[in-house]
Amino acid sequence: GIVYTPVECVDFIIHSVNDILKREFNTSLSDENVHILDPFTGTGTFITRLLQSGLIKPEDMERKYRNEIHCNEIVLLAYYIADVNIEAVYHDLMKPDHYVNYDGICLTDTFQLAETKQQSLSQEFFKENSEGVLRQKNAPIRVIMGNPPYSVGQKSANDNAANMTYPILDKRISDTYAAKSSANLTKALYDSYIKAFRWATDRIADNSDGGI
Repeated sequence: GIVYTPVECVDFIIHSVNDILKREFNTSLSDENVHILDPFTGTGTFITRLLQSGLIKPEDMERKYRNEIHCNEIVLLAYYIADVNIEAVYHDLMKPDHYVNYDGICLTDTFQLAETKQQSLSQEFFKENSEGVLRQKNAPIRVIMGNPPYSVGQKSANDNAANMTYPILDKRISDTYAAKSSANLTKALYDSYIKAFRWATDRIADNSDGGI
């Protein structure tokens, strides 16, 4: 979105997710194999606040940072800022003896990940990014949290994404939300905000253990 999520809202969402994980799934954000994804990370606020939240135990922090926290961003500048922010917060918290790169961020259009015939953004140019996208697609994502993108009246670097087509994702909306809607006009259901919920729901459904 054009305006990034206020930190207070981010903190509330993160703590709410952890509470639901404990109550409904008897697990937590800190536990092993609880993979976390922010599909629209912007400048990385959700991930940095997660690292700073105190919800991840110190003994689990390196494992989560290296292997179990994932995020995507489509705007190149925001992608680089997010990467720097996440790495800076991790090193400030952990103070490791050597620099540890964050490999969980991908420069990609999240919606394209559901389109089997399309390449992710810059996948053909950056081998490391391509490998990161593949790792993420194979990860058993348990938690998806973030600020979904907007498309109605948006004027930003994301406007180019409005010209992208997502036939598989659009069909999922047609077969579910649109099919069960009593409204005469269902065009609004194909807004990127709604697409984000449809995509996230399907991605979580890939994990047999359930998720949020």
